[in-house]
Amino acid sequence: MGERRKARRYELYLPVQVCLPRQRPVEFYTGQLRDVSRSGIFFHSHIPLDHGAALELTFSLPAERDRGTSVLVRASAKALRVSELPGDGVPVYGVAATIDRIDFVRPVVSSAA
Repeated sequence: MGERRKARRYELYLPVQVCLPRQRPVEFYTGQLRDVSRSGIFFHSHIPLDHGAALELTFSLPAERDRGTSVLVRASAKALRVSELPGDGVPVYGVAATIDRIDFVRPVVSSAA
């Protein structure tokens, strides 16, 4: 079976904040980002998620060498596939999600002295 992805994936090993906006009260937790593309994301989670769950994801891309500022990424996504990953101890789940919307937020630099 050949590659079915439509967009190139970039490996990133960064913390990701996951919000389940449809749950009341709204819940937040931290996962571990593994890769991202313009249309999808894959991360590790200690929380099992339901197929089709709405997610709000936030993570910070490292600073560019010449710019020196990081970029905050906020994405609205939907869980497509959740599978328990093999390992010892605390269960870890691999979550593949499709990105519905993605926003890049650059920090505001103050010129006040």
